[in-house]
Amino acid sequence: MKKMMWLALALPLLAAPAAAQQPFNPTIGFPAAGCTATPAELEENRKVALAFLAPNADRVALADPTYKQHNPAFVKGAREAGMSDYDYFKSRFGGPAAARGGGAARAGGAPAGPQPPAAAPYEFAVAQCDTVFILRKQFRQDPTLPAGNFYEAYSFDAFRVRNGKLVEHWDMAVINPPAPAGGRGQ
Repeated sequence: MKKMMWLALALPLLAAPAAAQQPFNPTIGFPAAGCTATPAELEENRKVALAFLAPNADRVALADPTYKQHNPAFVKGAREAGMSDYDYFKSRFGGPAAARGGGAARAGGAPAGPQPPAAAPYEFAVAQCDTVFILRKQFRQDPTLPAGNFYEAYSFDAFRVRNGKLVEHWDMAVINPPAPAGGRGQ
């Protein structure tokens, strides 16, 4: 009986090297079964996805016209605007960051109130075949404490990349309920 148990435990370990295609690479991850992408192609896919997160990136230039969005808020916005995913993407990410409301280009200069600690643009990014997964660290205001009390939170973005262009995007976005009438705290 003990021999059978040991055999059952050992078989998967013995079979693993035969099933492994390439060793794990912390930059590009494990290759997917049937994936023919070379390490150089995986790194290029990773660079395209990371470029999306760069400050002042030309995100529209990174996206293919066949772009498909899986963020439910964007899908809903596109549907309500009667636009394709790509056209809605262009409407939200086209033009300079200041015109889109990004960056510190507000009236009056610097943002008001305490600012969160600086964080790296991402914790890690792993490419597997045509998909890149990016884990990002963010600091958010603790809504139960006074301004300036931040906590660490993590979010992800996943992109499908083909021919050097973003063709699909997933993230953890949700559709938020409308703000209560009369504003917060009233």
